Amino acid sequence: MSLAAVYEIINQAKAAELKTQNYAKWLRQQLDSLHRVIELNGSQPVEDLIHFVIDYIELAPRLVECVAHCAAASRTEKLFAPFIEKTIHYFAHPSVLVLRHTGLDCLLIMAYQSHRLVEEVYENNRSLRNSPICDLQATQANLLAHHLIGEPFANELDQATHLTVRQMVSLPDFYHLDLSPFLVKTNTKRWRPLNEDWLNLLDKHHIRMSFQPRC
Repeated sequence: MSLAAVYEIINQAKAAELKTQNYAKWLRQQLDSLHRVIELNGSQPVEDLIHFVIDYIELAPRLVECVAHCAAASRTEKLFAPFIEKTIHYFAHPSVLVLRHTGLDCLLIMAYQSHRLVEEVYENNRSLRNSPICDLQATQANLLAHHLIGEPFANELDQATHLTVRQMVSLPDFYHLDLSPFLVKTNTKRWRPLNEDWLNLLDKHHIRMSFQPRC
């Protein structure tokens, strides 16, 4: 499956949600039970969450595109190719457990798998984890997606991601691998809009993750 096909799957799910409002109805029922670290500060919290989910899903193929471009430009295609193929695989061949979900709910899980895989790659390489592309806002967006997917399923997805990374790279060799040539290519006009969208993803939709104890 190509990334164009992934975008088409996303567009179909968005169109279906616009007609049925199934995910919006489900979210409305969950508002009172959302984790207390999630603060919804807008006047239309359900709409804010829906738009967050859609943007989060659409960021998955965009991120894959940017990684592929930077890998090609830095001649590190062979290193990143397995991860790119795996992220597309999440959309092309979802597991039986994922197929129990439908619409945006299903795509949120696929996107979460994709983003968590990238996050794990960043965390397991010293060059990447110490760079600006590994940002706190991306981690918080993943945490919000984790909460929306729900436990224990999201925890199972996390464990599967850990295992996948360890099957794809040799640790600790991968941790010490110098990926500065790749990082140089991420400081381009192509990457910046993606990074800005990650940085503004929560604020854009009036969402805040508050980890301070509440009185």
